Amino acid sequence: MMKSIMVIGAVAILSAPVAMAKERSFGACAADIKAKCADVKPGGGRIKDCVKTQAAEFSDACKAMLARVAEISKACTTDVKESCPGKERSCILKSIGNVKDQCKEALAQSVAGTK
Repeated sequence: MMKSIMVIGAVAILSAPVAMAKERSFGACAADIKAKCADVKPGGGRIKDCVKTQAAEFSDACKAMLARVAEISKACTTDVKESCPGKERSCILKSIGNVKDQCKEALAQSVAGTK
């Protein structure tokens, strides 16, 4: 059960591009992205750039989620680069069980809401 939860959390956090946030309701940041980046046309990294520019204005809940994503990204970057150079979702799903303990711990903490 925990492995399934970790896989779902990992896929959602590691492979969901910020550009898809408007369409996918990107958790705590969906409203912030819609409000602050409404006039930004998706594609070409424009939403990502808007998030970078506007992050200081986002809600505390969104900032907390972005901090968790940053922690997971830091903990899992090497694993993802080694296993899935293109960061394809299907590759991440297949290799999530083979990541190092540091990455697994970051994912578990995020899913459990303990960090």
